[in-house]
Amino acid sequence: MENISYIGLSQQIALRNLMDVTANNMANMNTPGFKSQNVLFKEYLNKAQTSGETISQVQDYGTYRDIGQGTLTQTSNNLDLAIQGDGFFAVKDVNDIRYTRAGAFSLNNNREIVTRDGLRVMSDSNSSLVIPADAAQITIARDGSISTENGSVGKLKVVMFNAPQMLTPIGGGLYDANNAQEMPADNVSVEQGMLENSNVQPLLEMNKMIELMRMYQSVQDMLVKDHERMRGAIQRLTKA
Repeated sequence: MENISYIGLSQQIALRNLMDVTANNMANMNTPGFKSQNVLFKEYLNKAQTSGETISQVQDYGTYRDIGQGTLTQTSNNLDLAIQGDGFFAVKDVNDIRYTRAGAFSLNNNREIVTRDGLRVMSDSNSSLVIPADAAQITIARDGSISTENGSVGKLKVVMFNAPQMLTPIGGGLYDANNAQEMPADNVSVEQGMLENSNVQPLLEMNKMIELMRMYQSVQDMLVKDHERMRGAIQRLTKA
């Protein structure tokens, strides 16, 4: 395989991965709390096996998230919550603590506050938040304190991280902390009756997808022309 083929294929692989990330952003443009992603690239230098000359290839080596604030939408549900700032809600997934920005909560059969997938929302003391059966009004203050007309229920565990890019998305709007250090969230507020929208910008993502498809096709055309050039050269040589 010639150098032009190595370079072209490396670019197509990188473009394909970027298209996958962009498509995922577009698919989640209406997902509450979703943070858009992008791909990081670097130049990869490799020596050709025959000529020994150095060829420059493109390599995608990771993704990063745009952790910017999404817009807030008002709802009529007292258990819909949005965070203004860099915090995350803590929820319990079986035996592990996960983190989310998606605050569309509800009550389960035990009157515990849970996510849409039934995961229990944690208090600042790492316990469940249980609403009394006779409570008619739920009030959630901006500091995360929860109360009813009967008194205090507890306080939401809202945390932030020293390295939020280290959080790993695991689906369903949840993140695993990995080695990121958890700390109490400062300068954030919890907004009751609100949901944070995805921070994906649909027009930008659609334009990016169109541009990526054009770039991919352009590289493909280059590879096809190079293949035709090689085949034509072989045919001429065999007839000589």
